[in-house]
Amino acid sequence: MFWTILLPYCVTFVLGNKTDERIPFFHGHVFENSPTGSKVNGLSIPVKRIDPQRWCSKSGTHLKLLGDRSEDFHVFAHHKRGHILLKTSNVLDREERAEYFLSLALCCQSCASAERVVAEVASIKVDVLDTNDHEPTFQHADVKITLDDATALRSVVYTVKAEDIDSGKNAELIYYALPRNGSFYVVPKTGDILLVDSILGLAQSIKFSVFARDHGWPARTSQNMDIEISPRQWPALPKLDKRLSRKSRSVPEPVLITVSEDASIGSVIMNLHPVRFQSASFELIHPDADNSPVTVSRDSGDLVISRRLDRETQPLVEITVKVQDKRGSDWYTVRVDLTVMDVNDNAPEWMMVPFPYLSVVSANAPPNTLVYKLQARDGDEGINGEVEYFLSDGGDGRFEVDRKNGYMRTTGLPLQRDREYLLTVVAADRQGSRSPPAVVSIIAGPRAPQFTNASYTISIPENTPEGQPFLVTPAVSFQKQLVTYSLLINPSSLFSIQPETGEISLTRTIDYESDQHRYLLLVRASENQDSLSSAAEVRVIITDENDCVPEFQQSIYSKDGVPETVMTATSLLQVSASDCDSEQNAEITYYTLSPDFIISAHGTIFPAGPLDYERPNHLYEFVVMAVDKGELSRTGTATVRLRMANVNDEPPEFSQPVYQTFVSEDAGPNTLVATVLAKDPDGDGITYKITAGNEGGNFVIDSQKGLIRLRSSPSPRLQGLKYILNVTATDDNASSGPQSLSAIAQVIVGVDDVNNNKPVFEKCAEYKDKSSVLENKPAGTFVLQVHADDADEGANGKVTYGFMHKDSTVPAFSIDPETGVIVTAMTFDRERQREYAVTVTATDQAADPLIGICQLNILILDENDNSPKFENLRYEYFLREDTMIGTSFLRVAAHDDDYSTYAAITYSMSEEQPEYLRVNPLTGWIYVNQPISQRTYISRQIIATDGGNQSSSVELAVTITNVKNQPPQWEKDTYEVVIPENTVRDTPVVTIKATSPLGDPRVTYNLEDGLVPESNMPVRFYLTPNREDGSASILVAEPLDYEMTRNFMLRVRAQNVAPVPLAAFTTVHINITDVNDNVPFFTSSICEASVTEGAEIGTLVLQVSANDLDLGLNGKISYSLLNDRSGDYQYFRIDPELGTIYTEAVFDRETKESYLLEVKSVDGWESARPGKHGQPNSDTAYVRIFISDVNDNKPVFAQSVYEVDVDEDADVGSTILTVSANDEDEGANAKLRYQITSGNVGGVFDMEPEVGTIFIAQPLDYEQNKFYKLHILASDGKWEDYATVIVTVVNKNDEAPVFSVNEYYGSVTEEMDGSPVFVLKVTASDPDNDADQEALRYSLHGQGAESEFIIDEVTGKIYAQRTLDREARAVWRFVVLATDEGGEGLTGFTDVIINVWDINDNAPNFACAPDSCHGDVSENSPPGTSVMEMTATDLDDAAVGQNAMLAYRIVGNAALNGANNGADVFSINPATGTVSVAMSSLDREQTDSYVLVVEARDGGGMIGTATATIHVTDINDHVPRFLDRTCSVRIPESSDPNTLIIELEAEDADAGENGQLTFSVVAGDPEQKFYMVSHRQEQRGTLRLKKHLDYERPGEQRFNLTIKVEDMQYSSLLHCTLEIEDCNDHVPVFIPHFIQLPAVREDVAPGTSVASVAASDLDSGLNREITYSIASESDPYHLFSVDQSGLVTVASELDREKVAQHHLVILATDHGTPPLTGTATIQMALLDVNDNGPEFEAAYAPIVWENFLGPQVVRLNQSSTLLKAMDRDSEENGSPFSFSVPLEYRYSNDFRLQDNGNDTATITALRAFDRERQKEFLLPVIMTDSGSPPKTVTNTLTITIGDENDHAHIAGQKKVFINCHRGRMPTNVLGKVYSPDPDDWDNKTYAFEGHVPNYFILNKRTGFLMLKENAPPGSYDFQVRVSDGLWPDAVSSVKVNARELRDDAIYNSASLRLAGFLMLKENAPPGSYDFQVRVSDGLWPDAVSSVKVNARELRDDAIYNSASLRLAGTGDVYLMTA
Repeated sequence: MFWTILLPYCVTFVLGNKTDERIPFFHGHVFENSPTGSKVNGLSIPVKRIDPQRWCSKSGTHLKLLGDRSEDFHVFAHHKRGHILLKTSNVLDREERAEYFLSLALCCQSCASAERVVAEVASIKVDVLDTNDHEPTFQHADVKITLDDATALRSVVYTVKAEDIDSGKNAELIYYALPRNGSFYVVPKTGDILLVDSILGLAQSIKFSVFARDHGWPARTSQNMDIEISPRQWPALPKLDKRLSRKSRSVPEPVLITVSEDASIGSVIMNLHPVRFQSASFELIHPDADNSPVTVSRDSGDLVISRRLDRETQPLVEITVKVQDKRGSDWYTVRVDLTVMDVNDNAPEWMMVPFPYLSVVSANAPPNTLVYKLQARDGDEGINGEVEYFLSDGGDGRFEVDRKNGYMRTTGLPLQRDREYLLTVVAADRQGSRSPPAVVSIIAGPRAPQFTNASYTISIPENTPEGQPFLVTPAVSFQKQLVTYSLLINPSSLFSIQPETGEISLTRTIDYESDQHRYLLLVRASENQDSLSSAAEVRVIITDENDCVPEFQQSIYSKDGVPETVMTATSLLQVSASDCDSEQNAEITYYTLSPDFIISAHGTIFPAGPLDYERPNHLYEFVVMAVDKGELSRTGTATVRLRMANVNDEPPEFSQPVYQTFVSEDAGPNTLVATVLAKDPDGDGITYKITAGNEGGNFVIDSQKGLIRLRSSPSPRLQGLKYILNVTATDDNASSGPQSLSAIAQVIVGVDDVNNNKPVFEKCAEYKDKSSVLENKPAGTFVLQVHADDADEGANGKVTYGFMHKDSTVPAFSIDPETGVIVTAMTFDRERQREYAVTVTATDQAADPLIGICQLNILILDENDNSPKFENLRYEYFLREDTMIGTSFLRVAAHDDDYSTYAAITYSMSEEQPEYLRVNPLTGWIYVNQPISQRTYISRQIIATDGGNQSSSVELAVTITNVKNQPPQWEKDTYEVVIPENTVRDTPVVTIKATSPLGDPRVTYNLEDGLVPESNMPVRFYLTPNREDGSASILVAEPLDYEMTRNFMLRVRAQNVAPVPLAAFTTVHINITDVNDNVPFFTSSICEASVTEGAEIGTLVLQVSANDLDLGLNGKISYSLLNDRSGDYQYFRIDPELGTIYTEAVFDRETKESYLLEVKSVDGWESARPGKHGQPNSDTAYVRIFISDVNDNKPVFAQSVYEVDVDEDADVGSTILTVSANDEDEGANAKLRYQITSGNVGGVFDMEPEVGTIFIAQPLDYEQNKFYKLHILASDGKWEDYATVIVTVVNKNDEAPVFSVNEYYGSVTEEMDGSPVFVLKVTASDPDNDADQEALRYSLHGQGAESEFIIDEVTGKIYAQRTLDREARAVWRFVVLATDEGGEGLTGFTDVIINVWDINDNAPNFACAPDSCHGDVSENSPPGTSVMEMTATDLDDAAVGQNAMLAYRIVGNAALNGANNGADVFSINPATGTVSVAMSSLDREQTDSYVLVVEARDGGGMIGTATATIHVTDINDHVPRFLDRTCSVRIPESSDPNTLIIELEAEDADAGENGQLTFSVVAGDPEQKFYMVSHRQEQRGTLRLKKHLDYERPGEQRFNLTIKVEDMQYSSLLHCTLEIEDCNDHVPVFIPHFIQLPAVREDVAPGTSVASVAASDLDSGLNREITYSIASESDPYHLFSVDQSGLVTVASELDREKVAQHHLVILATDHGTPPLTGTATIQMALLDVNDNGPEFEAAYAPIVWENFLGPQVVRLNQSSTLLKAMDRDSEENGSPFSFSVPLEYRYSNDFRLQDNGNDTATITALRAFDRERQKEFLLPVIMTDSGSPPKTVTNTLTITIGDENDHAHIAGQKKVFINCHRGRMPTNVLGKVYSPDPDDWDNKTYAFEGHVPNYFILNKRTGFLMLKENAPPGSYDFQVRVSDGLWPDAVSSVKVNARELRDDAIYNSASLRLAGFLMLKENAPPGSYDFQVRVSDGLWPDAVSSVKVNARELRDDAIYNSASLRLAGTGDVYLMTA
């Protein structure tokens, strides 16, 4: 779009004379988003400035805007003011385009197109100013951070960053967080998120949102960015086992092995070979060696048992072994699963609870009453773990134990009321391992409750809440009565028990650190108002709970002046923490997460590595943690701050390790080469020195500034391509290190070669002599290698080769540009062209290359590739018969196109005798050698042979004529003519004539054909006879070319017309003269050359060359330069003869870079070419001459002074300015290098040396330097220019506020009123220069901020705004932030620690109060005996003042009972609170407890009291006595151990342990047959039997025992007589008890005796009489019998296949009461008899599908076609088997059986079958085994014919009658839809067709119909579609009649299910059947039911009806469809 405006001025200027003067520049601005038509502000162009009169005529002037997006503006004129203004045409967007560069163009008459513009009259720049139209946006989405909870306070955990594409204030952002939280703070200026309060132990995530707001108007706020910070508890996850991180190479499937668990240690269980490698090593990976029961041999791969296996604890061991290739790094793993097999290594263990095993039974209990259940467990498996139970002793036969289930029951014998029966029981497994005996105590009457444990021990943590049950002590009531619980012993009344449940709890909380750790309780369980009770001890152990957090002595540890060179073994600081817990909970380990430090277990901090002073604020700040060793460890933290002291420990650092620069080889002295810059991190001064690479001394360096220059004197001599200088920077050790430090940088100085030498072919003349190549050589044949030298260096001296040639010509040669090797590009033919002119160029690789030239003529050398060619195809001559010998009559001539000797021809003639003719071998003249008169015709072959022995031949025919018969006569023997080569076609050249001397003078002429160009081959001439005079003319047939053929020799034949024609020949010699018809063509149409600027006049540029094929003056060439419009010709001259061009001026490339000359070549005579009009021939060529640049211009900066402002917070690396200098040279001479030479204080800036960009290398600091004056240099390697860059640093808010101190400490007194209370004031300042110190805003962060404490955000004063309680918290720690810019800038921080001072606001408090203060003291204790500690605590501060200093006294001292009710029996230590005995009159029997009131008073007068109860404990001062003085008892000898014999009672007046009595047998029992059971608390003892008694042994009929009762100090004796009663106590014994008989044939006859046994019994009388029997479980089939003499016989037939080996258990039972039984075992194996025939190996059910043509092998099952057999007999009576079929089946047409001879047979179906005819075939198979004698059996194989769906199904009808009763219809199955189909295996699908009542359900797969529940009576008709997927669908009809039944039919009916009970055999005839069925249930009398069955013929449609039988009361059967 062009905006134009017409200006009414008359202008008188003619278009075309434009000027180059500068056009005026105008600048304006407009705000973005301004409406269309807004004026561009600040822009007003005076019309007079554009002077339109200069450009346009009177017709008027138009203006338009040009430039990119000029359509966004339009121009208009303010005529009153004479100004031109701009307005917007569109709404502008600064973010899319911020500035426009436009031109104001002027047009005359119209601006319809760009071509109408006559001038650009003004340059315009329009700035689009920003408005705040964009809100800030965050770069990232929501952020989730995981943060160690031990992170140091004030750490930056994340930095948010938002962008605002506006500019200026509109893009300046501040950040803030909502909602505010106490843990994190967002620095408004930077977006840094700071941790300001500890998150240690915090479990939940902290969530908040961060917003960014700009400073625009109105301000815009970003969308929220959600931050979620999740604390990560320290320490972190445990380290993973490195082996688990390996990439698995496991074998997919494990190796499975089994090993018995009793395998011995050292046994090899398997070997892992073979493996994949030739040589392998083995390593056990899993399990580790400590936990593995096996080891692996490293070399052999043996798995060896290393410890005992135990299946019960580890039944499966998974083993992983690494197999490593010994010859490589490859490996893989093998997994072995070891299954441990069980052995019987475990005896049964009792599992009953509680212990001891007690029970009760009613004295009147009937037999089989369950009394107790035994339960034992055997860890083995299988038979080894099957447990049986035995009653081994006790019970007097009144109890028995079930061996299988362990039930203990009564036998029915009477029980003695209240008697205790002790039953000894044993559990045994099936292999005979027995458990230890257990005693079950059974009382025939009531029994005291039994606790589940005899005693209880429990540990509880110290902080167990009061009232929370920690233990239940349940007791079992044998009488099923309610049990109540109470505490008999309860120390300090600390515990309570729930009477109903037995739950024990605390009455107050316990503190492990102040209370005792162990307590003994006695719990009583009672029932029936305490008539029955028992007691159990409870031991309570108090464990320490980790309820204290480790606390450091200081919250902040600081140390200043730590030298940065401190060694790692140096201790820096000691921190210390304490933990008020005990033992492990109080053991502290120290940690730190800082990678720079380590901390010892004792809290000593060491450096972890080198420290560095050069870090922010020279400060290390980190967190140390004190972690206790509790199970759930607790962590305390403190902050450590270490301020470093600088030491010279870091060498200087160069700004870059390698500097790249360059200098021209002709640079002069003092040329600046490079500037190096190093900075010392320690702040030391630096000196520079060149230490290597300056061997020639060409370079010098300024030791202070780092400027490297070329030396000033002598002048530098630079050689080579580059110098590598090592520059060392050494500090001055001002920071006091051990020594000065240095660093080295490389300066690589490239030497830029000056291209002042062109390539020179030194051997060009020599190349001309050697330039040749044989013809016929293939392309690529080597010709010559040329070489040119260039004295320059680098690319300027590197030469590439090429050719100059005409563009249109195909090059004949090619040259390698790198090597100069010239090779042929084609195959040459010397005969076509004998030499080639070639111009070889050598060009250097400079930016302005120089070219050297060598002109060659390459000769094509001859090769004998041409045979001689005769001039004529045939030679014929007529020779008179009288020709004399020696007469030469004809000369033959041949030509050879080859050269030299190859072209030398000799002639010969074919030999024939006689030799009438001969030929001269050199001249070709043929002469007569012998008389020819006798011949009429001679024919010979003339042979021409060249010097290369190639030859050709031609026929010579000589006709001998009669003397009288003369040939024609030519007027001349030869004709000669000269014609120019440009003779045109058909021009007569010569006229020839011959006449015949005979009568007829006519002759005919013929021009003989030639074979060479000279003999008219190809045809250049033709002959035409002239009838007028009988002559002939020779005319030009084709254009002639002197340069191709210069002369012709034509042979013309003239023949007469005589009967015998004769001919004569003449030769016409035509000489061609040259005409100027060839143009002197240049060898190249375009030539290029170069000349160095500044070269002297007369400098040779190049030589041009042209070729002219003409001769003489026609080919003499002269050269000239043509005049051209550019005038370039006048600066050069050309030698007219040689074509060499020379300079005629001194050139300056900067003025003109190249010249184009047109060179003309002219030959020396008038041209014979058409249209030349007498002018010579000429050619022109172009010569482009480039002026090669030399470095003769210095670079010039665009400005001498640059000024730039840069914000001090600009990022390092950001560009501040790009300067540029212009060098009018080009290429390498114009390549500039920029560098800063001085003024770069601190190395803050750096410069891109190639582009001139100055960028920030170090952070700027306005406070250090506000202004930089940089001196910069631009150098092209030879010349230099300097400029100054003034950098003004713009102050920015880059310094965070700094507090006056790092930590503030303050204090406030607790409970102080009058809030707020001033605590302290913090003060910060803003280090930024000119900063507004009043704009600082303070904020308080940490727990308690804004609640307990507040801060004045302006003054920094901190107040306590709530009343504080020191006892709740004594120290408060906060982080105070100071933020500049009114709270929206940068943030500084400090720590504030506030101590709360104590006041006496807490009275002493006794921990045991109000009712748990209890003490114990023994009676008769002397005065001063310590009784208890009455310790009180005061929460006030014990470290300050007297507020917590306590004094104790007793204010009340009274007895609860007894006499000493007012005396001062006890005293108290006023300082410690220890209560002691004050007088010696304590007597428990008089007063057993006292009550004291104790007072504790603190230093401030506050009092606390508590009441203590002191119990007087007993001491042993009474002797125990038996209540009965006599004792006599009778005992049966069969009494079991633990049997109660007698119970004795005693008394002792003491209490507690002193009153607990112990009973024992002290005499009369030498073999310790008895023992006493002491019931110490009940003061009674029970005498029990310890060992079995044996009446038969001497001395065991009577015992006189002495029994003692004793307490802990005194004792009494009692004598007791025991009488023993005899019992049946010996079991019959077999000798031997195991008999192994020889094997017996299984067909032994019944009645045969097999063994005889005998048993004996040590008892006498009836107890000795024995009866023999066989245990039924050992002979379950009653195959054997034993008589009373012990003879064992066979009772029934034996069968080895049923039982192969018999283990008979023979029983011997005596006649005692109860009878005892002994056993013996007889083992007898049976020998096999072939009494079993073969059987099918499996239940075969083969299927042969119908319609399959035979024969086909029958598949007997899914996996095999083989019929296999088995035999139950032993192997010798089994295989091999033979198979056959009966004779009548052998030739069956159905099946054939083939015996395969390997115990298998194959059955083949011989034909196709039809299942509808026969569904199965029964094939008898005769099988015979190999026994002796053989056994033959016949088994029938049922072969089913498989159904194929080969019949269509049709529609059927089904009628169903069903009854319901009273409208209740259950869901009924009505049967299957009827659709007749001969096939019965096809799969049909069923679907309702049409409308169907919704009372029916159809199974689509089976076709069964169901009638839904509660369907109404009625008649239903519907249809069902039946489909089998093959045949057409059929639609069957169904009719259902549902009717109501009468009540009597229901009540008189019965149901009979026929399946499985009553079956009607197949094919039974129809009829009526009556019979009866007896029904018996084994309990009630049998019943006989009558059955009547009516069988009748059914129609087909009734087949599928389902039926049920209803038996009415009469037994009649009714068929009722259901």
